Amino acid sequence: MNTAVKLKILTATLAAKVPLPNFQALISSLASKAETFALASQFDSPKLKRELSLAKPDHSTEELLQIELNGDKVIYQGQEIGKTQILYKSPLPGELQARLATESAIDRFLEYLQKLHQIVVLDESDRHVRVFIPNKQVQIPDFAKLWEKFLEEVAFCAYGDSKHQLPGLVQTFIQMLNSVTLSGRGFSTLDIPVLTKDQSRVQAGWYFAVVRDVRERQNKRQIQIEGLEKELAESDLDDKARKLKTKQLQEKQVMQIKEAEKYTDYFRKSFGKSLEEQNAARQELGQIETQLAQPKLAKSEQKKLQKQQDKLMGKVIFTPESIQEKLRLLNESNGSPLDFVKLDEKKNPEKFREIRKISTNFTETATNQINSTRGDIFTQCVFEMYRLLENKPNDPLPKPLLTEDPILGEMRAPGDDSKEFCYSCGVKLDPKTARWQVLRFMFERPSQRRQSSSSEGRPYICSSCSALAFASPLKVTDESVVLMLEPADSSIDFEEKKLKIKDYLRMLTNKEMHLSAGRYLIFNSNEDRTSSGDLASHKLGQLQYAMVKTAKNFSVEVLADLNFSLITQGSEKISLSSKYLLFIKGLMDSYGQQIVRAGKEVNMHLGDAVRYIQQDLPYLADYTLTKVANLSNQYQLEQIREMYWQAVQNDLRTKGVDMSSDKQPAIKARLYIDIAALTGITYAFAQSLEITARQANKGEDYVEREVSKLIEKVDDAVAFCYYATLGDVNKRSVQARLYSNPENYFIYQQAKNLLDRLELSDRELEDEKKKYLTLYADDILNIYQYFKDNGYSQEKEWKDLTYQLKLSLYTRFPELVRKQKSTSEK
Repeated sequence: MNTAVKLKILTATLAAKVPLPNFQALISSLASKAETFALASQFDSPKLKRELSLAKPDHSTEELLQIELNGDKVIYQGQEIGKTQILYKSPLPGELQARLATESAIDRFLEYLQKLHQIVVLDESDRHVRVFIPNKQVQIPDFAKLWEKFLEEVAFCAYGDSKHQLPGLVQTFIQMLNSVTLSGRGFSTLDIPVLTKDQSRVQAGWYFAVVRDVRERQNKRQIQIEGLEKELAESDLDDKARKLKTKQLQEKQVMQIKEAEKYTDYFRKSFGKSLEEQNAARQELGQIETQLAQPKLAKSEQKKLQKQQDKLMGKVIFTPESIQEKLRLLNESNGSPLDFVKLDEKKNPEKFREIRKISTNFTETATNQINSTRGDIFTQCVFEMYRLLENKPNDPLPKPLLTEDPILGEMRAPGDDSKEFCYSCGVKLDPKTARWQVLRFMFERPSQRRQSSSSEGRPYICSSCSALAFASPLKVTDESVVLMLEPADSSIDFEEKKLKIKDYLRMLTNKEMHLSAGRYLIFNSNEDRTSSGDLASHKLGQLQYAMVKTAKNFSVEVLADLNFSLITQGSEKISLSSKYLLFIKGLMDSYGQQIVRAGKEVNMHLGDAVRYIQQDLPYLADYTLTKVANLSNQYQLEQIREMYWQAVQNDLRTKGVDMSSDKQPAIKARLYIDIAALTGITYAFAQSLEITARQANKGEDYVEREVSKLIEKVDDAVAFCYYATLGDVNKRSVQARLYSNPENYFIYQQAKNLLDRLELSDRELEDEKKKYLTLYADDILNIYQYFKDNGYSQEKEWKDLTYQLKLSLYTRFPELVRKQKSTSEK
């Protein structure tokens, strides 16, 4: 048993307040492990965190952390402190959005178990979870009942469990509607299972918010009409202005009347008709009940009447009293749905109190998801609001996604165009009662062309998939980028990194309108849109945009600690290399690069740089942004170049590749560090030349021209030395100094390492407490020959080395490559 698992078990046991021997000594031993504090934070146990903080760390009591396993029993110093249990996962759906909903539900359930019951995950795979259950439980808990409590108290609760920071529908469903546009044309009301009273209120609150926004739109237009009428009443308007305002007034008046009539006509006909049908069904039910109460009724007649009764019961939604009240309100409001709701709320404020409160969480983006400009859909919103308000939820809760026994697949007929199985998870359905069909809330594309179907349509799914998709904030659209975050390794600080994931996801979803659940994060790319409507994610490419967005939103420390993967429809996850993300972030920050420039155009130069980085061409990426940037933070650039090198080395270690190997990763790594060393050597001569040329007082153009000439000759040692003679006032010798400073400390160190390799270790001196390297023409010749003899003997290899060296040098003199704006551009 590794240390991480032991710490999980002991921390969970203490959080569950299970009495343990040598309690204080154990606390001191745990306090010596930094990751214990991260584990304690995940249990929401303030007392345990306080005890660990006050304890004096003791590194000499490792034996106190020893744990034994006896079957499923966990033994600590002869005492049984809990049990282990394997829970099996349901098969994951193949469709991306449905899979995200299932995985995020499992992650949220496991977090619920840990925070409320101190049940902690020891290991996990795609098929199972092994958990530790502290002995505070009298027996192994019923995970099916815990699942039901999780659904009722967290997932389908309005506000979730705020004490333990477990989000409910306000933080998942509502935040999703406020952030992501699911359909540009909007959709109708939702036909999904309703599981809890809170879910009813949230959905009813959404429809109430739709009514609110329609009323506000009409009120706003009426204010504009009255304002125009007031302006036209003034006599000092000229003919042109009067004509324009008269036209505007007429257009708004026509629109106001047309919209009001549209809503009233549909509401009066559709809603009124529905109420009449409900009333008739109620009366017919009364007659059937009277007939069924008659004695000596024949069985055939009784069966017939019961069948009619069941059919009518399915149609009845409102009570007789409610139907009569609504018919009176319909008459009193003259068929206006806005007046109808307003009058009802005035008469029954208590009925609307909860949904009015919830409705304040819905923004205009959320209400616009429903196509309320259509009279029939708006009427349906009002009808659904009342149905949800006045009926108790009766749909069954989704079946557990984690079970004590393996979930076995079932045999079924071939083909996928059937109501006999769920199109999402594959569970068996009764074709006679199959009700729920795929909606935009379940699948990215609800209309599917099945292999065994002659046309496209919406397949059937089970109630569990439908309900879980509703509660999941993770929705895949053309505007969303889905990322999965995982700790970079399973080292001793694994739990600390897992906690960091949760903290950063919580921070991002609070700071910006992004969505997260479990280990998944969805970036809303709609915020990176030009004024003309172009999405950066479309222009740059989904993968490139994901890398830029990730680099922008996460700190350097997090990029180094976590693994990021892009999740795409129908394919394996695409790993976003940590070294690439670090370098992209450094370039963006150092050169002040934005994804969208001033809201006008997508930064395609940044996209080019990202693609070069993906090809392991960091110097070309650096040069690409040097040319177009208006600023350069050289110290920050030097830091990121060093961090990139550290990430490259770590990447090689992870892959088990030696630096001297002839494999591509090692070859590219050597090229990067060799160019860094050569940059340090040649930069010293270019800088010396720049100083001497400037002293000639022939203007800045002369200086830039001479330095450019030198840089262009880096592919030839002799030519480079010849042009470098300008750096000596007498033009007889070639000598330069490379001073160590914050702007070049990385290439300085690499240049020094190179000189040491060539046994020229006496070149570092110190002048006024500042270190420098003394370099000569012979050094250039010897170093170039050294590289030709060690890895760059082929012409292609040599050209690649010197070409990228040239680019690297130009990034040290950005003024040489930045385009000057012409008069017309100014």
